[in-house]
Parts: sequence; C-alpha cells; structure tokens
Amino acid sequence: MDEFFKIGTLFFLGFVLLSLTYYLLTVTISLYQLLRANKPDKIFHPAISILKPLKGMDDCLEENLRSFFILDYSQYELLFGIMEENDPAIAVVRRLQKEYPHIESKLIINNRKTGLNPKISNLCNIFPFAKYDFILISDSNISVGRDYLREMAAHMQNPEVGLVTSLIRGTGALKIGAIMENLHLNSYIAGNVIAIQKLFHRPITIGKSMLFRKKTVQDIGGFSCFKDFLAEDHLIGVRIQDLGLKVQLSYYFIDNINEKWSMRKFVNRHLRWAKMRRHLNLTHYAVEIISNPISLAFFYGLSHPDSIGALIFAAVATVKIAGDAAMARAMKSDLKPIQFLLIPLKDLLIGGIWLIPFFSRHINWRGNRFRIMNQTALQSID
Repeated sequence: MDEFFKIGTLFFLGFVLLSLTYYLLTVTISLYQLLRANKPDKIFHPAISILKPLKGMDDCLEENLRSFFILDYSQYELLFGIMEENDPAIAVVRRLQKEYPHIESKLIINNRKTGLNPKISNLCNIFPFAKYDFILISDSNISVGRDYLREMAAHMQNPEVGLVTSLIRGTGALKIGAIMENLHLNSYIAGNVIAIQKLFHRPITIGKSMLFRKKTVQDIGGFSCFKDFLAEDHLIGVRIQDLGLKVQLSYYFIDNINEKWSMRKFVNRHLRWAKMRRHLNLTHYAVEIISNPISLAFFYGLSHPDSIGALIFAAVATVKIAGDAAMARAMKSDLKPIQFLLIPLKDLLIGGIWLIPFFSRHINWRGNRFRIMNQTALQSID
C-alpha cells in the first residue's frame, strides 16, 4: 500500500510539473507573439456597419459607446439594438446621437424574440438595417481606440479571411470581482487564445469583436441559425471555417470595462462559461485542468501535507504570479502590482468551478433558467 501511495504521489507531482510546463510554454508563446506581432498595412478601408446589441447599463456604457462615435475611419454606421422600450441604454444612445449628428447611426427598438439567445434575437432585429457589405459586431461593455476599425479592416483585404476577432484586455477594476475578472482576461484568456491558435491551429472566436462580410453571414445561414445556442460566437467561427475561410486574430487590444463586479458575478459568469465549454467538447474541456497549475499544486499539497507540499505550492504560485504579471505588462494592463497577489485565490476558484459542469448543466442567464445540451443548445426551464 505504501508503495502504491508513493507511485501515486510521484504521478501527481508529474502532473503538476506538466501543467507548469504547459503554462510556461503558453506564456512564452504569448509574450513572443505580443512583442513581435506584425500589424497589417492599413490600406483597405471598406464601409462597415457596426452592430451594437445593448441591454441595460454596463459599467461606463456612455464612454464605451462614445469611443465608437469618434473612430478615425472614412465610412461607417452605428446600429444600436435594444429590445425593451424602458431600457435605460436608450437615453444614453440618444444623447450621443445628438452630440455626434455627423456620424451615421440608428437606434432600433424591437422586442421580437427569434430564439432563446437574447443577443442573437437582438442581432436579427438589427441586421436588416445594415447597408454596408462588411459587418462588425461589438458588445456594449467594449471601449476601443480611434484606429480600431482600421486595424480590423486591414486583415480583411485577404479574401481567404472570413472573420477577424480581437484580443480582450480587462480594465477599470474597482472591486474584487472586477479585479479577478481582469486578472483572468489579461493572463489566462489572452494567453490561451494566442497559444491554442499557435500550438493546435484552433482559432478561438471572441464574440465581443467580430468582423466579417455580409455575404459570409448569409452563406452560413444568417444569425437565426444560432438562436437557441449559448456559444453563438464559437459556432459562428466554426461555420465560417467550414466555408473554407480563415478566422484571423487581431493583436489590437479592445478594452473590456469591468469596474464594480461582485465576487458573485465573477463566479456566475465563469460557471456559465465552464458549462458552455464542457458541452462544446468534453475532451477539450477535461484537459483544461492542465492549464491551471495552481489548482493542481494545491491538491498535491493536500495529498502531501508537509513542508514539501507547501514548498511546491508556493513555488508554483510564485511562477504563476510572475508569468501573469509579465502577460499583463505586455498587454499594457492597468492592473496594480499588489492585485496580482490575488492570482492564487482566483485560480483556485476557477479550479473549483471547473469541476461543477461534470455534475450540472443548468444555468441562470439574464433572469432565465436554461439547461445546456450538446453544442450548447439551450432548453428553457419553466
């Protein structure tokens, strides 16, 4: 029995080292790509229709939307979609339209529901009003620089590119839940989006920023094909790749403004995302644990409760904090150095959340309860 325990302990330790090696590889690849990323020539400037589905008041909503009214781009239109007549975002949009009358913009208020995914219903209501041949979808909690459209459009001059998506940078954190979210966005999410594409040639589509041709949307069957799915961005990317087109990652950062998140909001968001990923591909989801060396080192320490276990956990946590800090610096994050001390707690929470989707498929999303099925198909729970 003692021999069996020793073998198990060594195997577990090997698993921790494998996880740490993968993490260091991810950070190395990501830093290399971030530091050497070549920006395409900004000579392609097609007219673009920007679709902005809105619901409620996100953190810094007015400033987020204003960043789209002041873009340095020759021809574009802004189409805002809202599904409720009493939504407070309506007043924000109208105020900005009055402030920038020279920018083409339209507010579409339509409560028609196409399916169970409210974002897709909103997009289906907006899309018929788009008059240009290129479509960009951007979420309401996103703020961009003035050259955002130039950077995105430049990739589309290659006819083999069917979709351009962006790296997300979390900014503006004021409360602990927001700090946790931004730590995760600026290290784990950004690092794995880059590394998975480079190592496994699997591009990841970020729904907060997607640019494609209007014809491509029509060729994949329109937005309504995704009306009853949670992971609509991923499925859109897959469908576009099925057409033989590429999904291109832009290394131009877009800012996801998260200021006043509670810990409850952080946990709920990542629990929903975890259940989504688990029902997209069980194998891929199961091996995700390799990307969380802190959680594995923690459980190794529990199975080996002595100074060696504590030392290994401390060493892994130190490496992880240093690597995540390097990632955040490369992304020009506004996170403060002391906030990186929360990384072990954040990763342990993510590790605990990772287990739950193996036992539960129910989610609460925007006040509605759903059951997630294969490929993230949604079933309403009364």
